[in-house]
Amino acid sequence: MTGDDRGFTGGVVVVGLGNRYRRDDAVGVVAADALNELALAGVRVVTDVVEPMSLLEAWSRAGLALVIDAAVVIPATPGRVHRCTLVDVATASEGLSSHSVDIGRTHALGQALGRVPDALVVFTIEVADTGHGIGLTPQVAAAVPEVVGMAVAEIKHNWRPARRSPRPALR
Repeated sequence: MTGDDRGFTGGVVVVGLGNRYRRDDAVGVVAADALNELALAGVRVVTDVVEPMSLLEAWSRAGLALVIDAAVVIPATPGRVHRCTLVDVATASEGLSSHSVDIGRTHALGQALGRVPDALVVFTIEVADTGHGIGLTPQVAAAVPEVVGMAVAEIKHNWRPARRSPRPALR
């Protein structure tokens, strides 16, 4: 995991799913790392999520959760980015992830446990090669700035931090 997540309440969490040692499968982690480099206020970045309970822990108490992941699609257009909402996640017949973490089922479990974010957006990037090795293929690497820009826009457009009530004037 990246960043300090103890006692995290509200705010935005970006979850980068993927395996750094499976070529294009790492795209979610690479994009999340790029977002982490931006050091956006109120945004926590989490990587190394490998099973559903880790995902539940990552997005619990978040105002907005953005999940970024590789998508294995046939036929694929490597580097194509998709934005998915909770409706898309819930109706995906085979899940949206190329991992053992099924985002739709994990969200349903989180609802039963009271551990879901207020809002959820999933970005997937179609991939070409998930074989062993490091480094993204050129088409998938070219999509990283696009998905980072989409995530930043999502954060700026859809998430508003809770406003604190003004302090009473001192007399």
